[in-house]
Amino acid sequence: MKRILGNLLNGLSLGLVVATGLSVWVLLLRIRAGTAPFERLDTTFTAVVLGYYEGGAAGGLLIGLAWPLGRWFLGYVLLGMLGILPLYVFAPGGRHGSSLLTPHNVASALLGAFFLGGAVGVWIWSDDHPNGPSWFDRLRFPTLRSAAAVWCGAVFIASLAIVLVPRWSFYWPFELVVFAAGTFFIVPLATAVLVTMRLFRMGRSRDVAGRAA
Repeated sequence: MKRILGNLLNGLSLGLVVATGLSVWVLLLRIRAGTAPFERLDTTFTAVVLGYYEGGAAGGLLIGLAWPLGRWFLGYVLLGMLGILPLYVFAPGGRHGSSLLTPHNVASALLGAFFLGGAVGVWIWSDDHPNGPSWFDRLRFPTLRSAAAVWCGAVFIASLAIVLVPRWSFYWPFELVVFAAGTFFIVPLATAVLVTMRLFRMGRSRDVAGRAA
């Protein structure tokens, strides 16, 4: 029980820190641009800040409840998604007279949580695990051969997405089209670009080390 309470407290603290950071950014926007950005979204500065803290607190508690999942790579991804999801749900919560749980709001929140929350989870996992497993090390410490393999796979998947998604998605909801395009087109190509950047950065580091020696 003590461990569960500690996890909840850690998660809540993290969520409130994130909410405070977002609120500071919104405060700077309010000082610089006035009320116009909020009026365009039919909301107020106060409602947006409250939404961030509600979402941050809810996301932090979800992370605390699911904290044991942090033993695994996919667990980190899920923790990132759980932490981000309430922020997306509550962030538009300042809109007067509108429900938070409309189909559009929920779909948009799930979409944002999947891509942004998943990416944050992968980033934190990579930072916490500087070595291993072997399949991830091939992406983190790529060779020319592994980078070429990633590009081949990415281009193949993206090509299939270009052909199949427009053909199958004519009657799909917009959010589902964005999910399919992001998952099967943007994510593979973005992964290939990041691996290539990592390869060139490692090459530069070796060159600098060689000159220094």
